[in-house]
Amino acid sequence: MLAHLKRHHPTVDLTAAKRKTTLVQTQLPAALKTPLPSHSDRAKAITNSIGVFIAMDLRPYSVVENAGFRHMLKVIEPRYEVPTQPHFSQKIIPSLYEKTKSAIIQELSKACAVALTTDGWTSRANESYLTVTAHHINSEWSMVSYVLQTRPIYEQHTSANLAEMLKETVQEWKLERPGTKITVTTDNARNIVSAVSESGLGPQIGCFAHTINLASQKATELNQISRLLGKVRRIVTFFHRSPTAAHILENKQEMLNIAKHKLIQDVTTRWNSSYDMLVRYLEQQAAVYSALTEKALKKKDISVLSDVEVRTAEEIIEVLKPLKTITALVCTEASPSASMILPLKATLLQSMEPNEGDSATVTQVKAAIRENLQQRYATSQDFLHRCTVLDPRFKTLAHVDDACRERIYNSLINEIVAIQEESEESTGAAASSSETGPAAANESSPPVKKSAMAELFGDLFKTQVGNKDTLQLVNEEVTKYKALPCIPADSDPLLWWKTSEYMYPLTAKLAKHYLAIPATSVPSERVFSTAGDIVTASRSSLTSDNVDKLIFLAKNMKLEKK
Repeated sequence: MLAHLKRHHPTVDLTAAKRKTTLVQTQLPAALKTPLPSHSDRAKAITNSIGVFIAMDLRPYSVVENAGFRHMLKVIEPRYEVPTQPHFSQKIIPSLYEKTKSAIIQELSKACAVALTTDGWTSRANESYLTVTAHHINSEWSMVSYVLQTRPIYEQHTSANLAEMLKETVQEWKLERPGTKITVTTDNARNIVSAVSESGLGPQIGCFAHTINLASQKATELNQISRLLGKVRRIVTFFHRSPTAAHILENKQEMLNIAKHKLIQDVTTRWNSSYDMLVRYLEQQAAVYSALTEKALKKKDISVLSDVEVRTAEEIIEVLKPLKTITALVCTEASPSASMILPLKATLLQSMEPNEGDSATVTQVKAAIRENLQQRYATSQDFLHRCTVLDPRFKTLAHVDDACRERIYNSLINEIVAIQEESEESTGAAASSSETGPAAANESSPPVKKSAMAELFGDLFKTQVGNKDTLQLVNEEVTKYKALPCIPADSDPLLWWKTSEYMYPLTAKLAKHYLAIPATSVPSERVFSTAGDIVTASRSSLTSDNVDKLIFLAKNMKLEKK
């Protein structure tokens, strides 16, 4: 402004203006030195945002004591005084937790049905936790998932103790619905399977990824396969532990124009890691063989696979490939539904059928996997069939015979009828109870006078009393749904139901219940990686209450849009 006045208005006296400018410049630093009151809206907003930063970015509480963090805040807002570490752990984070929890309970109350997953894990501090997640389909036919809690298990991991924890979860989060059971997806451990039953929840659905893992381990435990994996594991371990060997391998990869990939070390409890180890070894076998013939490594007691062993490895990879594909599918898909379990199981069993050209080893592998898979989901088969039939991708039930298909559709009709009649009875009871009082009071009232139209045409065009029989209505709707062709396998079943709900309203109610059930307990297992970022070696003394709240906020809290 002063420059403008000097250039365009040279006759204006600027003495007073310069004096005011100097006064403001001298007063401004003094104003910035005045501390921002902790109860002011500005200070509260900054403190709350630091709490959000700690929770969402998995930062330790001690970050507020770090010199770099405090310097940054001094630059952004010099007047702000950062509260102490206990202020965040005892007030801010608990406040954010309660606010988020209330919002989730409110959202869950709108759900017609809720499904759970649960799994246990052990922290670096050697404390055991049980994580529970909730899933439902909202009014827009979108899958909504929450991590409800991660609570410590102080007593033995008996089914009775786990059942008590599940019951407390249902009560705390107000998940009970009249006439509706809460399905729980877990791994296949006996204690948690029994706990679901003892808690009054269920049916219990075995995690399909865990089921595949158990079946595949039966194959990897076969003597010939176990020896083969042991030999490859020894080679991989050698290259991982020897910097010299790793460097030579890298040079050989470059020389032979082979992708510079590291050898993969497997985890014996995870069959898919053993599969990946074999695949990577076969990819790198030329570089590995060339590296081991180098003078620096020749004296090492490491032998590569023979031609017969390589051929066996290739056969095993081919046999296990469908299991690997399905495991990746159910673990990476955003919301794999339990409707996929039986079709995928049928596909796997079909791929494990023996062929004339199979070697003895392949035959044994297929038999071991087939025998283990066939016995799975026997107790929950009828329930899973209804899940499948309500998925428009699999509704033709091509994996079962005609008699079984007819029985499944009849079961679906009976369930919809039972739900509809129960709903009508409760509605009728509520209506009659509300009308009883006024009706009794108006018994002596004169009859309602008919309109002219009613007098003229009432007898000739009688109104039909009531609608069609409930069974007939449901039968017609399900028959129409059954006659439709399946949608493509890679389509979104929830999107289909969103656009088709008005055509099949009774069936849609049940679909919203069944399609919300996860096929795996992966949602609970994914919490373990988040927990590992929270309960680190330097933060292993975090209380279990803080662990629960921080995991909950990291998984559920949403940033408010400004």
